[in-house]
This record gives sequence, C-alpha cells and structure tokens, in this order.
Amino acid sequence: MASYYYLVATLPMLHHDGTAPFGCDEFLEKCKGKVSDSDFVIISQALANAQSTYPFLKKWQAFTFMVKQELTDQRSRKLSMASVKYQYEGSREPKISEAVRQALGNDNPLAAELDLILFSWKYLDDLAVLHTFDLEGLLAYAIKLQLLERKGLFTREDGNAEFKRLFSNLQSEIKNI
Repeated sequence: MASYYYLVATLPMLHHDGTAPFGCDEFLEKCKGKVSDSDFVIISQALANAQSTYPFLKKWQAFTFMVKQELTDQRSRKLSMASVKYQYEGSREPKISEAVRQALGNDNPLAAELDLILFSWKYLDDLAVLHTFDLEGLLAYAIKLQLLERKGLFTREDGNAEFKRLFSNLQSEIKNI
C-alpha cells in the first residue's frame, strides 16, 4: 500500500463548515504524477461518482445508496404516495434512517441539506479513520471536497434567482389558464 505523505502534507485542511479551497479538477491535477496510475484511476472514479470495486468506494457508494433510498422512502410516505416504486425494501441502517428523519423534519430545506452533508462528512471520517496518508485518506479528501463544492452552490443570490424564475413561470401559467 502506497503512502502519500508529501501530497497529503501539501493539502489544506478541510472543515465541514468551511469552503472548498479549490475545485475537484485542481485536486486531480495535484494528484497527477504524485500517486500511482492505478490510484489515480480510483480517485478519478470517486470524483466521477462511478461504480468501483475498490473496498473504500464500495462502502461509500453503499452508504450513499442507502441514504438516497431512505430519502425516497421517507419523502414518499410524508407525501402519502403509497406506490411500491418509492418504497425501499432493502436492509436499513438505523443511523441513516434517523439522520434522514431528522433532516426531513426540518422546515428549512437548506438546513436539512446541510444536515445530510454533515452526516455524510462524519461517515467519511469514520470510514477513513487511521488512513491519513494513504489512498483511503485521499479518497475521503476528494469526496469531502465534493461535499464542500456542493455546499458552495447554496448561495442566497442563486436561490433568489431560481425562486424568481419559478415564480415567474408560475405566474405565466396562471395567466394562460
């Protein structure tokens, strides 16, 4: 197993309540030539959200799948949509069910999304414990960077612009009725 002491030491610390210091593309550039070719492919797969056979990524992908399924199931029940296609019959993780329940119980959609990002961040911390200078540590860093990039998309200006667009569309539909 390769160790990437120098590369990891040059990366700024990431904090769940902070911002991304650079984008995922720049992170890949930083990794290029400093990690093995096979590890670079795995990091690229992680950032592309591509299916992987690498054990760390398989665990992460199983986690994100369960979160998405739990979100779909709980949202459909909350909206009284009894269709079988929305119900999740697979194995459930109580921690995931509870985190999703708490997030969906929040009246503020942004706060709910931030709660789910923090939950994912903590899962990555648990998954990568004792893996600071190896591939698992780099994978956790890359995925956390993606989470921060996603969080960075939630700006007041963009939200207001989207609200105005949707409201304008709704007004024009009402006028056409």
